[in-house]
Amino acid sequence: MLASVSATIAGISVRNGSSADLERLIEFANRYARPAFVQSVALARRFEAANPEPNRSLLIAEDASGAMVGVGDASDGGALGGGQNRWRASLRVAPEYRRRGLGAHLLERLEEHVRAKGAPKLQGSLRGEEPEGLRFTVRHGYREFHRRYDSYVDAQPFDPAGFERPGAVAARAGVRIERYDLLEAEATDRLAFQRDVYQLLATTQMDIPRPEPLPPPPPFEAVREIYFEGDTFAHDCSVVALRDGRVVGISITTINPTGIAYTVYTGVDRAERRKGLALAMKLAILERLKGRGTTQFGTTNDEANAPMRGINARLGYVAAPPTIEVEKVFET
Repeated sequence: MLASVSATIAGISVRNGSSADLERLIEFANRYARPAFVQSVALARRFEAANPEPNRSLLIAEDASGAMVGVGDASDGGALGGGQNRWRASLRVAPEYRRRGLGAHLLERLEEHVRAKGAPKLQGSLRGEEPEGLRFTVRHGYREFHRRYDSYVDAQPFDPAGFERPGAVAARAGVRIERYDLLEAEATDRLAFQRDVYQLLATTQMDIPRPEPLPPPPPFEAVREIYFEGDTFAHDCSVVALRDGRVVGISITTINPTGIAYTVYTGVDRAERRKGLALAMKLAILERLKGRGTTQFGTTNDEANAPMRGINARLGYVAAPPTIEVEKVFET
């Protein structure tokens, strides 16, 4: 197969990638990423070390000069995938090399790999502002099954005057809302505090309305170092809600190399919902980001997650084109 593609696409070679390619892979991905999803090599390296993916297939296409012009990737998620043989793929070809059969070749090889692992289907996502991506996947037997929406608010002109202060909301609910870094510093058992934060995340994420359940979260011990140590998230721009010392709400923020802040997760214990805590936590973070001079503050919500999308609309978030999830079910 590779020989026929090389003959059709003059000067292009496709090889298996490895960890030695990580820096170039991140540079290639960042070149085409939405601004909020630009990532650092250091953080990518930490995730790679903490979550080995032995079943992963990574394909790299290079031109005659050795420049990376296409990448295909398929994985079951490693430890984070929950061991359910659920596979996701990503595919990106540089614009000047499209419509030559390279994308089709990479996808075919990824599908062959996933089929060989006995997976029932392959899923992926594409960006709504790139309609050619949807047309490509449809031609290759994929169908849309879900949408997610990124949205953004500018922290600097944001005016909190129309909202109740986070402290007042917390007092009325009988909880404490505080920055993650301050709470971790005052915790008598730092490890237990981290475990409680993770337990709330693991529990509440199962309530996110999705077309199929998320895989079970990995054990705390398997992810503690990568999730809680170093700069995986912005500790001073993330907040936690406590009731009598028990974690009942979290909102975790990252800040990427371009300075864009992003909510990677907001969750509230079922018994504490409809008290305004999610909105209060977001307001507390916006205040912190405003003081730091951060401009854009983004988030992602599933199409059916009406409560969080409603909160973000009240805060003035503006939705970007959707992320469209697609899948191909393999014939048995």
